[in-house]
Amino acid sequence: MTTSPFAPNPALAARWGDLRPSLGAAFAARLADLREGAARDRRHPAAVIPAAVAAQLVAEFNLADTREAALLALDAAAALARAPISGYRVGVVGIGARSGDLILGGNLEFPGASIAHTVHAEGFATLLARARGEHLAVLASTQARPCAHCRQVLAEMDGAWALQLIDPQGHELRLEDLFPWPFAPGDLGEVGARPAVGEPLRLSPSEALPADVAETFAAASVRAHAPYSRDRAVVVLRLGDGSLVNGSVLESVAFNPTIGPLADALVALEAAGRGSTAIREAWIAVRRGAVVNHEAAARDLLAAVAPVVRLQTTYWA
Repeated sequence: MTTSPFAPNPALAARWGDLRPSLGAAFAARLADLREGAARDRRHPAAVIPAAVAAQLVAEFNLADTREAALLALDAAAALARAPISGYRVGVVGIGARSGDLILGGNLEFPGASIAHTVHAEGFATLLARARGEHLAVLASTQARPCAHCRQVLAEMDGAWALQLIDPQGHELRLEDLFPWPFAPGDLGEVGARPAVGEPLRLSPSEALPADVAETFAAASVRAHAPYSRDRAVVVLRLGDGSLVNGSVLESVAFNPTIGPLADALVALEAAGRGSTAIREAWIAVRRGAVVNHEAAARDLLAAVAPVVRLQTTYWA
């Protein structure tokens, strides 16, 4: 175990270090009750604790602020993890910059697919916030040291340098503390990923798709972030109940670690408390002659998580 080079705040270390031992069990039970009620509100997936619920928890447990609620929700976030390969479950809790909601994330591993498809917990929370039209203001984890892969993903987001990283040891860090001289979007003249920027893409007139699928492709294309290759890719999944889930590419200025559109869609599925067994149909929209082959990567991952489902390819106009 490496030693932190950053000195924690002694007062916060004393308070935050005692939170989970003293309040963890009672907090988890109360959170489960409140989340069951919130789950009836379709606006909030299972991996999101609405700001109003977080505020109620802060009041009931006499917490100092929502950050302490985020630290106490780390176990709930770790319960989202799917780690059949490593057995190493990671949970993080973000606070939405716009909403104040608590946004939970867990790591996702996909046996049978390339290990490169793995979604880290920090990536899960980042993708879920992006899908909800915001970025993270705070990210709580058991140790405020996201791996180098995650630091590059976090650095891709517009507003990344205002992100605060906290942990039960009393650390209050900025991303720039951990990543002091990054290769970031600004180095290539970009501002970083935003929740929804630009004009929606249109599908080729020759593509015959169900109307709801075509509409979902257009809406999700606005979120697709591919400023370096210009190859925006979107996946749409139809579930057994007829509902649709979508995912869009989050390209990295470093190329790796780019997160593909199907991985993004699988995060949305897990965040909603669903699994890949719910997938009945799958489509991907890409540019003809694209220099980045998102189709092949999506086929690899889909074959691992839903082998009976065929990926159908459609093209932007």
